[in-house]
Amino acid sequence: MSKIKELIEKQKQFTEELVAESKAYYEAIEPVEVETVFGETPATFRVPFVHPHEFNELTERFPPGRSPIDASLWFSLDKVAMNYPGMTLVVGDEVDDLYRVRDKEAVYIWPEIYKEMPPEDAQNFRMAVWALHIWEPKQRREAKKERDGDPAEEVGDLPLEELVDFIAEGGDPNA
Repeated sequence: MSKIKELIEKQKQFTEELVAESKAYYEAIEPVEVETVFGETPATFRVPFVHPHEFNELTERFPPGRSPIDASLWFSLDKVAMNYPGMTLVVGDEVDDLYRVRDKEAVYIWPEIYKEMPPEDAQNFRMAVWALHIWEPKQRREAKKERDGDPAEEVGDLPLEELVDFIAEGGDPNA
């Protein structure tokens, strides 16, 4: 094999390894759990991570609104949270995928539930979406840039759920 062919093969293998590493990273991201109460019943919503391309497509459907939060983003955080895919509701041992059959068609009811939530619960869901797709990637990039030593070492799990809890309790993640 010529030197050029060897180099091309090496680069191809390197690229495939990077793609596989990226895929494995995205698949390993756990959902963020947001706790709420319906009447007197405690419940948990699981906010799954969606692939960045899918998230980008979602954000393109909802341009920024007039909210000060939206001003720093390229999308409407409220509308993206309201239309976020794959939400599940957990009450005790019961798990609900939030799909219902209406007129012989599967309907995702998360947007309907989101509209009926108290503002503080909706805020928690917005912060979970923000943490998964804005805060965590930024933290991961910064940690990788600042890290010394072996580049193959793992940065470790970033505390997404702890961040969401901190914000839900009135904390400022930028302070």
